[in-house]
Amino acid sequence: MRALRSWAIAGLALAALAGGASSASAASSYDSCVNYIDAVPIVISTPGTWCLRHDVVTNATGIRAIDIETNNLTIDCNGFSLSNLPAGPGTLSTGVSAWGYSNITVRNCTIQRFDVGILIAGSPPGGGRPPGTGHLIQNNRLAQNRSVGIEVVGFGSVIRGNIVANTGDRPLGGIGWGIRALGGVDVIDNVVDGIFDDGVVTAFQSVGIFISDFGRLNPDITPSGMRIVGNRVRNLAQKGGANSLGIYLAGTGIWVRDNLIGQQRLTAGAGVWCEGDARVRDNVVKNYFQGLYGTCTDDGGNVSY
Repeated sequence: MRALRSWAIAGLALAALAGGASSASAASSYDSCVNYIDAVPIVISTPGTWCLRHDVVTNATGIRAIDIETNNLTIDCNGFSLSNLPAGPGTLSTGVSAWGYSNITVRNCTIQRFDVGILIAGSPPGGGRPPGTGHLIQNNRLAQNRSVGIEVVGFGSVIRGNIVANTGDRPLGGIGWGIRALGGVDVIDNVVDGIFDDGVVTAFQSVGIFISDFGRLNPDITPSGMRIVGNRVRNLAQKGGANSLGIYLAGTGIWVRDNLIGQQRLTAGAGVWCEGDARVRDNVVKNYFQGLYGTCTDDGGNVSY
């Protein structure tokens, strides 16, 4: 059954990639591009919009394929793909990354088979650089990345309208993540479909969407008012004593509404797992041992079955 499920999810990912290719062929203007990404690895230190104009593939196992080293930068793939497929499941490469910069946008990309697809992060408090601000991760397709689809650390940031499909297969990896967000990040209208293990580990945890603030690192820097709205999370693997968590919240002032979280069969874990202060309303959870768990404040309209 696991094999059939993996093939089904892979089919969804391939369909998403085909859609990306179609949109790429429709791209008609590169007028806003200041430069192009024709091969990786590449370090980008000039602000502006950098574009893909064809698919880019790398077999490197330990690189930051697109390494952003400046503020105020946009990566626009125009529907083309960035792939680490030849590197194999043991790769430690990251597709698009930035560390400690602000106003980073990644859009219209298909990113596949990296260890981490997109990693846009500020330094943690006390880490030497201020946490980044103003990031936008929008309209991307993350397919078959090994460990994490999207990770964003920063204030005033948004992850919106992305598809994260079929994440997993990292050798001996005990956990897989669809979307991880730390700081003041809104997560809106994304699809996380399929997180699975390598078939060897005896215990595996999957987390569809993880949201936290900086409170665990520094209580003096604690954003509030993050929104987790309109996401669809499904098909998260669970093995052994580990839990599957559809949406995992660890912070203060988090607002969770209108999300759909479902499993094919009854699964250990929770649809919405709360540690901290989260207001939860109008979510639908199917086939979890618990619909809401922990310190969630149930504001009504939540359905678990």
